[in-house]
Amino acid sequence: MAHHNDDSNMSKEQLEFNDLIRKGDDFIKIQIYRNARECYTLALESNFNNELANTKLSECNALIKSESSTIIKVVAVMAVIACILFLI
Repeated sequence: MAHHNDDSNMSKEQLEFNDLIRKGDDFIKIQIYRNARECYTLALESNFNNELANTKLSECNALIKSESSTIIKVVAVMAVIACILFLI
């Protein structure tokens, strides 16, 4: 017998929470971290499953911090290259 998800027994709040978490996860997969953070924040505001939403939000914030650090490093390298090219 096949096992499938039965959403008919879930409350509207639970369905909305699950949808927000799913959307956030989808954004994470394609590395659009700020949109994911928005979804996880909205899920957290629903007070449905704060532990899961907090975990997802923390992971997302760590990815955003890492991404920002990488961008800063790339910009610094590009500035050095621009200075070198200007001197040539």
